[in-house]
Amino acid sequence: MLTVRESGDAGAAPDRERLGVAFRVLLVLRGLVLAMTVMLVPDDWRDASLMLAVAAVGAGTAVACLAWRGVPSLLLRHPTLWCLDALLMCPVLVSGGALGPYFLVTVLTSAIAGVLYEWRAVLVICAAQTALFFAAAAGGDGQEAAARTPALIGLPAFYPLAACAGVALRRFLDDYADLEERHRHAAAALSAAEERARLAREMHDSLAKTLQGISMSAEALPIWVRRSPEQAEADARAVVAGLKVAARQARALLSDLRDDVYQQPLDGALAAVVAEWSARTGIAAVTRLPGGPDETAAVRYEIISIVREALANVERHADARHVLVVRDTAASTLLVRDDGRGFVPPEGDRLDLLARDGHYGLIGMRERAHRIGGRLTVDATPGQGTTVTLQMPPTDHRPAPSPPPRAAPSASPGAVR
Repeated sequence: MLTVRESGDAGAAPDRERLGVAFRVLLVLRGLVLAMTVMLVPDDWRDASLMLAVAAVGAGTAVACLAWRGVPSLLLRHPTLWCLDALLMCPVLVSGGALGPYFLVTVLTSAIAGVLYEWRAVLVICAAQTALFFAAAAGGDGQEAAARTPALIGLPAFYPLAACAGVALRRFLDDYADLEERHRHAAAALSAAEERARLAREMHDSLAKTLQGISMSAEALPIWVRRSPEQAEADARAVVAGLKVAARQARALLSDLRDDVYQQPLDGALAAVVAEWSARTGIAAVTRLPGGPDETAAVRYEIISIVREALANVERHADARHVLVVRDTAASTLLVRDDGRGFVPPEGDRLDLLARDGHYGLIGMRERAHRIGGRLTVDATPGQGTTVTLQMPPTDHRPAPSPPPRAAPSASPGAVR
């Protein structure tokens, strides 16, 4: 019984796709060889039986080539059908001569069998072709056949040789599929490791710092209870406010685990983030996103997080009516501008000084920019709004991501800016 090569469930669809492509390429090659043979041997046009046989082979090749996605599956389920292809070649050999130029057309049947089937099936098909070859030779000119006996003995060897070529091609396809599968597993493992590292970094940069501030305030409560009840009450409220911030940050981390916006192209993700924020807050927002080149997953994540934090600052502090988000791919910049109340930035653009008051929003944004080789600047004027600008180096000049700079520990769990 003929046997068929079976692929595993993993990657079976892509494997069948590659198999179909190889099948189609060999069919196209057979059609080209057939057409070239017809054109190079014009005298054969006088033989009606030969041209009828050639037309039948050409039509069968064309139909199989057009239906290349479905025919291999049919042949894999019913391998004996491919023996009919060898039988279809027999009239060509009989009319054109077993030693004629049409012999090369029949060889590709064995090559295709080598791609589709295991050795036992291939040997059966090669044996059938060899038998049909000798049958065609026996039906030809006896004197010519006797004069060319060495050729009659040697030519059938092309069938197993072509089958070996087909087997080699299939083995190459199998090796490529195995390599691609291992690459997918390695990429999945790397992605999981990167996700764990990202979550650890997010917890350190946000939740851990907030909890540290809550802890420091809670430790001071017994002292203030004895010395200053008013200060103790203020610190207790600060602890409650800090716990709310920590809860919000924890929910944000859990939300990130389920949020697929980070998997979208950058411009589409930014548009979705801004639109959702505008609908939730009621603050009008305009985006100018040109749809330029996308970023890597790590860079895309940090940029989206920077924009989200900038919008969160606008919601909590700015009292703005309009927000503008612009990405300039030519200049590699991204800015978030609001028309709110603004504020007085620290001298010398020292955003780390904001840590003294427990404000870590802008500091975290700058750390994110630093991680991806960018630079974040804040331009603000009281009463005239705030502009946050992320400047990225050109793609081919970006350094490897470096660890974020450490900020001073929080003295209180206050809100962030």
